[in-house]
Amino acid sequence: MHRRQWGPWLFAVLVSAALATVGHAAFTAKVLDPGVFLKYLFSPMVLEGALNSLLLGTTALFLAAAVGLVVALMRVSGNPILTAFSSTYVYLFRGTPMLIQLIFWFNAFPIMFPQLHIAIPFTGWVLLDAPMTSVITPHIAALVGLSLAEGAYMAEIIRGGFLAVDNGQRDAARAIGMRHSVVMRQVVIPQAARIIVPAAGNQYILLLKSTSLASAIGYLELLRISTDIYAANFHVVELLAVAGFWYLVMTAFATVLQTTLEKFFPHR
Repeated sequence: MHRRQWGPWLFAVLVSAALATVGHAAFTAKVLDPGVFLKYLFSPMVLEGALNSLLLGTTALFLAAAVGLVVALMRVSGNPILTAFSSTYVYLFRGTPMLIQLIFWFNAFPIMFPQLHIAIPFTGWVLLDAPMTSVITPHIAALVGLSLAEGAYMAEIIRGGFLAVDNGQRDAARAIGMRHSVVMRQVVIPQAARIIVPAAGNQYILLLKSTSLASAIGYLELLRISTDIYAANFHVVELLAVAGFWYLVMTAFATVLQTTLEKFFPHR
């Protein structure tokens, strides 16, 4: 005879009661006007902000993956200089808040390089000559900041994937004459991808939500547009609910993409 487990049932009742209390308070206070919510849910401005957030987060992920791959290869290279440089990069960019990094790059680039001058040597041809303030737009600063910050996390994810591949396979590949680059490309990376993809999918979701930080430097992403709208009409809760809805949609998109990629790299 099985003993009835009362603990989970008691916890379920408490959670249900808490949710019911919050729901009743929200309904009684009429904290959200459904009409206003539906009015702005598919507003062109809101949709533009959601698209900007999706494009920014996706582009930053690809750049961060490229940066993370290079940094991870540096950390496992065995070269003390490359290892020290990559370790310092990871420490700095993981150890400081992403918001500080975005504001820093947005303000630091124009100070460090007031004029961007790109020319072909010995030809006199100028490819670009413009003040840095016109080059480092909020979009560029957000893209650089998010990519470099996320690159530190991706570097550790990729390095963890590399280390999870048994050293015996590397030794066997070298024993039959494979070069180090071929071993990494044909032996290590395909197996490491099984570990990297799920973790990278989680980072993609976090990165999509972190695009909201770009509102601090004036980039017109989803949260910035939502705050601009409710600053004018004072429907704060409704606009935040609209923004939350589209972040959930982006999270669902990232989850589907992650699940699809995991099918190409099964764990077994």
